[in-house]
Amino acid sequence: MFLTMKKILKSIYGSFIDNIYSEAIKSPVRILPATFFFLCILGGILLFLPFSGSMSFIDALFTAVSGICVTGLSVSDIATQLTTFGQFTLMLLIQVGGLGIMTISSVIFLLLGKKMSVTYEKNARSMFDAESKEEIKESLYLIFKYTFLLEFTGFLILFLRFSYLQHDFVFGFKQGIFLAISAFCNAGYALITDNLIPYNSDPFIILTVAFLIIFGGIAPVMAVTLPKFLKGEKLSPVITIVFNTTIILLIGGTLLFLISETNGVLNGMSFSDKLLNSFFHSVSARTAGFGSVDLSNISCGSYLTLIFLMIVGGSPGGTAGGIKTTTFAILVITCINIFSGRKNVVRNKEIPYETIYKAIGLIFVYLLVLTISIILLVTTQSVSHTKLAFEAVSAMGTVGLSMGATPLLDTFGKIVIILTMFLGRVMPAMIVYYLNSKITEFDVSYPKAKISLT
Repeated sequence: MFLTMKKILKSIYGSFIDNIYSEAIKSPVRILPATFFFLCILGGILLFLPFSGSMSFIDALFTAVSGICVTGLSVSDIATQLTTFGQFTLMLLIQVGGLGIMTISSVIFLLLGKKMSVTYEKNARSMFDAESKEEIKESLYLIFKYTFLLEFTGFLILFLRFSYLQHDFVFGFKQGIFLAISAFCNAGYALITDNLIPYNSDPFIILTVAFLIIFGGIAPVMAVTLPKFLKGEKLSPVITIVFNTTIILLIGGTLLFLISETNGVLNGMSFSDKLLNSFFHSVSARTAGFGSVDLSNISCGSYLTLIFLMIVGGSPGGTAGGIKTTTFAILVITCINIFSGRKNVVRNKEIPYETIYKAIGLIFVYLLVLTISIILLVTTQSVSHTKLAFEAVSAMGTVGLSMGATPLLDTFGKIVIILTMFLGRVMPAMIVYYLNSKITEFDVSYPKAKISLT
C-alpha cells in the first residue's frame, strides 16, 4: 500500500515538487508561510462560492484563515451562513491546519523519497523527538494513528450524545464529526449558533471536547511518548516540561476562573457546573476557543487569566498556538535558577544558552507583533478597547475566544485580525527554524561589556 501511494504521489506531484516546491522546501522559513498562504486563499475562494454559503469574499477569507490557522474567530454564523458543502470544506481546512504543514510535508517527503535539507531534518527530528529519518517515519505513523483514533473516539461519544439529546441521528452525526475534528485540532468552531453555551451543563459533551483539546494540543508529544512510557523508558526533559507545565496551567486556570466568576458569569450554576465550566475555559483558553459561557461581561480577573493562558498557548508540534508551554517553562526555570544561584539545569541536564536565546527572541517578536495588532485595532475601530485587545490576543494565539468584538469590525479591522491569525500560526515556527539556522557556537571571545540595569 505504501508503494502504491508513493507511485500515485510521484505521478501527480513529482514534476511540481522537482520544479517549484523543492526550492522552497530547502527552508521551512519559506515553505510554512507559502503553504499556509496558498491554503488560506484556496479556502477563501471555496467558501466564497455560491454553493458554499452566502458570505462576502472578505468574510469567506476570514473564515478560511481562521479555519486553516485553527483559530475559531468568526465574523459570521457558520451554522446558518454555510451550506453543508461549505461546512465540509471548513472541516477539511481545520484538519489540514491541525495536522500542521511540518507533519504533512514530512509525509510527502517520505512518500516521494525526497531528501530533506539539513535544517528541515534537524527541525523534524526536534519536533518528533527522533534521532533518524526512520524514527521520523515511525513517529509520523504514530501521530496519524493517534490523531484519527482520538478523533474517531470523540466523534463516537459526541454522535451518540447529540443523537440522544436531539433524537436525530443525522444531526448527531453532523455535529459529532465536525466538533470532534474541530476540538482535536483546537479550532474552536462548532455548528451551533451559540457555540457550546446550550450544553454547558452536559459533562459528556463538555468533558469530551475538553479532553480532545488537551490531547490535540500535545499530539506529537503524546503519540511519540506513549509507547516509550508503556515500555518503562525514561522520558526526556522536554516531555516532562510539557506535561508538568500543562497540568499546572490547567489547575491554575481552573481555580482562577472559578474564583473570579463564581458570582459573575457562573452565577446561578451548581458548584459542579461551575467547576466544569471553569475547567473547560482553562482548557479552551490555551488554544481552542470554544465557549460554554458568555465572555462579554467577565471580570477583570478572568480577563487577565484568559489573556495569560492564550499567550502561553499549547505545546510544540501540536495543534495549539501561543508561545508554547516549553518556551514559557524555559523562562520560568531560568528565572528560578538565577534567583536561587543554581546552574541552569532541568532534570539533571543543562539547558543550553542557545535555547534560552531562542525563547527570548520568540517571546519578543511575538509580543511585538501582538502590540502592533492591538494598536492598529484600537486606533481604527469604534469598539471597546479591552474587547479589541482580547480579540487580538485570541487571534495571535490562534485561540478563537471572543468577547463579541470580531463581528463588529470593519473591513480594515478584519484584515488586521486575518494577518494576526496568520502570523500567530506560522510565525513562532518560522522564528525557531530561522534561529536554528543562525545561532551557532563561536570560539572567539570578546571583552565583557558593563551595562547597568538599574
